[in-house]
Amino acid sequence: MALAMFIIPVRDGLAKHMSATLPVFTVAWGTYCAAALFAAPIAFRLHGRTALVPSGLRSQTARTLLLVGSMTMFFFSVRTVPLANAIAAYFVAPFVATALAPLVLGERLTWVIAGAVLIGFVGVLIVLQPDGNFDFNILWAVAAGLLFAFYMLATRLAARQAPPLAALSYQSILGALVLTPFAFGAGIQGMTSFLGLFALIGILQSVSHGLSIAAFRFAPASILAPLVYLEIVAAVIVGLVAFGDWPSSQTWIGIAIIIAAGVLVSIQRK
Repeated sequence: MALAMFIIPVRDGLAKHMSATLPVFTVAWGTYCAAALFAAPIAFRLHGRTALVPSGLRSQTARTLLLVGSMTMFFFSVRTVPLANAIAAYFVAPFVATALAPLVLGERLTWVIAGAVLIGFVGVLIVLQPDGNFDFNILWAVAAGLLFAFYMLATRLAARQAPPLAALSYQSILGALVLTPFAFGAGIQGMTSFLGLFALIGILQSVSHGLSIAAFRFAPASILAPLVYLEIVAAVIVGLVAFGDWPSSQTWIGIAIIIAAGVLVSIQRK
């Protein structure tokens, strides 16, 4: 899970770079196509037909659609929003997932956890900077986080229904198919100039999601939860090195509150 969290911002950085030239739907479609070309042959060799039609098909399909929507919305956000800010706003996801977990997964919700969730939302609001230099594209990241919260719950329900690589293969193929009409509608001209980057982003997508699926398969959410905040750390590094972005003091305060609230939720849920 820790490794997956460091890989994802690298993928997002590549998407941010390509979205300056290509339509976002085209970038998202190319990402899933590349991931499918990487993951599907390996999964089919190991699992046969299960790689194309995994068990728990309805839940696997639902979680895939949630992830496709979440990733595409996030790519819309990072066109103009610094990676660290976008990912911090995106981290509304674990707090929404925690708030809904008692209803969906039957997990307990104490007053301490409820308070930590509210504090986490405050941290997200600080990152959004509604009274300062507000970029409306950051709302795409919030919407992506909301979808990802439901993806997290769906993944927890479906993680044990299929081998991680088979689930990843199905997710990549279905994601590519769903995004195909949107990509062709937006235009795919210029993609050939980025084939190398698409290949890299497909590998990173496959590896990161495969690792996270495996993590949810073998460990409880309470153990994995604190590790997701490593994604913010990695996003700061990628944003600084690749784009020269350094979070403002207000953003750092929001990030600190988000991480503290998330760790508190994890400690209370153990």
